[in-house]
Amino acid sequence: MSTNGQRKTGTRLPAKRPVQSSGPARRRSTKREGDPVTRRRVIDAAIKCILEQGFYRASSNAIADTAGLSWGVIQYYFGSRESLMLAVLQEGNRRLIETLSNADLTGATIAERLEQYSVIIERYYGDPEYLAFLQVLLNLSHDPRTSAQTRKSMIEDSDLIRAQLDRLTTQMFAGTGIRRAALRNFPFMVLRGLALSEVMLTTLPYDTAAIQRRIAEQRHMLADAVAWLINNESAVPAKAPARTR
Repeated sequence: MSTNGQRKTGTRLPAKRPVQSSGPARRRSTKREGDPVTRRRVIDAAIKCILEQGFYRASSNAIADTAGLSWGVIQYYFGSRESLMLAVLQEGNRRLIETLSNADLTGATIAERLEQYSVIIERYYGDPEYLAFLQVLLNLSHDPRTSAQTRKSMIEDSDLIRAQLDRLTTQMFAGTGIRRAALRNFPFMVLRGLALSEVMLTTLPYDTAAIQRRIAEQRHMLADAVAWLINNESAVPAKAPARTR
């Protein structure tokens, strides 16, 4: 064989092909479980930076400075900024799943169950840190560079959350006979919106105590209004199917 890697016949030996791996797989291989306290410290620092500076301005260096660690240490635990942002989102999802799975609606009336439901929804969506989780969710969802593995993890968490919400929705509408999806989803949509309004308003330089009192009153009014709507819907007899000739 000659020094240029060819046989004497002139046929070049096939080059040894490197073992290939996908992007997400490489990221997974660089992640370490390590010390859970340090991991939580980094996630908390990322949440703080996102709340104070916004998703895009919460740079790798800013997060590292806030955590009091080098970016190299953070890479050791998470591998990439995308993986760190996914960990932030998963922390929010974990809190929501825990809140929902530990709750039950036991009120005797639809109005009582709606009051209980509103407290459950406010506990998560009324937390200021939800604004950080929301920013991560929106950006990872819409960024075309987000890996398939990250998207898969987001969908899996979403399915777990949906299962718990469906369980509470079934408890809320028990005995009403209501099956219309738009109405069954309505309490969650309006109560989440109210909780989000509260957390946004309380981050502004207003009288926070007055805002919270007003929101509490509005939450009670909203529960009564939704209960009336549901009871009114339940009282309407179902239309008989049209006869065919």
